[in-house]
Amino acid sequence: MFGLFGNEKQDHTATINNGEATITVKAGDNLLKAALEAGLAWPHDCRVGSCGTCQCVIKKGKIKALTDFSYVLDGEQLKAGTALACQTILKSDVEVEVEMGDAPATKLLQLEGCIVRVNDLTYDIKELVVKCDSEFERNMMAGQYAEISVKDIPTPRSYSFATAPRNENKGEFSFFIRKVPGGEFTEWLYAQDRVGTSVGLSAPYGQFHLRPSSSSQMVCMAGGSGMSAIKAILEDCVLEQTERNCIYLFGAQAERDLYCQEEMKRIKEQWHKDYTFEFVEVLSADIEGSTWTGPTGFVTDYFKESYIDTSAIDLKDAQGYLCGPPPMIDAAIKLLVSGGIDEESIYYDKFLDASSIPGGR
Repeated sequence: MFGLFGNEKQDHTATINNGEATITVKAGDNLLKAALEAGLAWPHDCRVGSCGTCQCVIKKGKIKALTDFSYVLDGEQLKAGTALACQTILKSDVEVEVEMGDAPATKLLQLEGCIVRVNDLTYDIKELVVKCDSEFERNMMAGQYAEISVKDIPTPRSYSFATAPRNENKGEFSFFIRKVPGGEFTEWLYAQDRVGTSVGLSAPYGQFHLRPSSSSQMVCMAGGSGMSAIKAILEDCVLEQTERNCIYLFGAQAERDLYCQEEMKRIKEQWHKDYTFEFVEVLSADIEGSTWTGPTGFVTDYFKESYIDTSAIDLKDAQGYLCGPPPMIDAAIKLLVSGGIDEESIYYDKFLDASSIPGGR
């Protein structure tokens, strides 16, 4: 299908959608990277071959697949020439068909800066603040993410913006980073004070952002450091005075995992006065001696029992926004669809670590 011969060690061109765009893909770069650097609104999320969002059809030419596409694509898709752009290197000039995303087309920023603040949010989540060395146009959307690189770590890491772009201090970016046992970047970050360390930053990436809707109802769910992207979106809603009702459920194991409570209180106070904002924390672990009197169990079970089963919320034409670990998101998608939300109206950002990547890469 993709051809065995060709030369991936030289630059090639990709003609997109019958000539709508033509880009140069440098030797060794993947197709998605070249498209984003050219400012195309190419759909993407994980960029590691796990989500399938960046899929396209190779109509002509030869490519080299960096991973086995069958982890994500089915037999019919493979037979039709479907490829994952983030895992595709060109071996010749190609012709490609892709359905572009709905995020505004913006060129990637390539920035240098340093870590200026590291704040403890919980025992295993830190706020990391990077200040860039040069001025730049802040062209990202709340909900998107950046790629951070440091010289001590060979592979860059991706983290969502934790603050609405217009709320950031000049030249700064904020991120929430959870410690992943054995995670190379987080073990590095948590090992000692990293303030003053030089970093590289590439942004914006991702398709996770607020969509317009005829319905006023938003349902948000997050867990762990998934708070970051949801918080940024909600802050942007406050700035825009978005005319939407919103319920945000945050799932955690224990009280020590809760954070950003004051920020959520301010969002509630500043939400559009004619609409409602509700923030609910749900704890899943039964900790002996805990004084917690709020909701318990899995966040999805709580939402089903308290809102769907009781018809306390109208999910017809509602939108879902989910951010956090893959098991939580998968369960939430299934629940929201069963509750009446169109699956195409559910937007999510799965926070992947090495264990979640196809082939164990």
